[in-house]
Amino acid sequence: MTIRQHNSMAAFLSGLMQVVIWVAIVCGIIAFLLISVGLIGSLNGGVMRVPGMEAYVEGVAPGQFIAGLAGLVVFAPGIIYVCMQLRRILSTLADGDPFVPENGPRLSKIAIAIGAIEVARYLTVILLNVFVDLGSEQPLRLSINLAAWAAVIALLVLAQVFREGSRLREEEKMTI
Repeated sequence: MTIRQHNSMAAFLSGLMQVVIWVAIVCGIIAFLLISVGLIGSLNGGVMRVPGMEAYVEGVAPGQFIAGLAGLVVFAPGIIYVCMQLRRILSTLADGDPFVPENGPRLSKIAIAIGAIEVARYLTVILLNVFVDLGSEQPLRLSINLAAWAAVIALLVLAQVFREGSRLREEEKMTI
């Protein structure tokens, strides 16, 4: 029988992750609103007027705002999802038992989310280059982020390690 101790650093990080989630949500909403205002102003001849506000957008092509919105739509939900999964893992660590059966799949979900964000980024760059006039002669560059793919592989390996650790923990409980 093992005695579980509360991990204060993990508890702190879990709380910090909750703050990061809320900051990401608030910043994402603000960025979405600002970019949307810029897009509307750009489509409206450089000026957007609503009661109590005037926004001037001069010399910025609507395609640049569309690219900004596309990037926000690709990254923001993924970042928030990954942070939520990390917070759940940190909560189990704070409780003193990280090798619970749920943490293996959580790490797999994080890996899949990071991979999906990368694939969505590639598709977004391709679609923006094909369908959107960005207002410049130079197209968006498609680059492969090897660090992200290495993280995906590492997380999938860690997920398997956690699954095995959880399985061994269950076997240990049944041993007399």
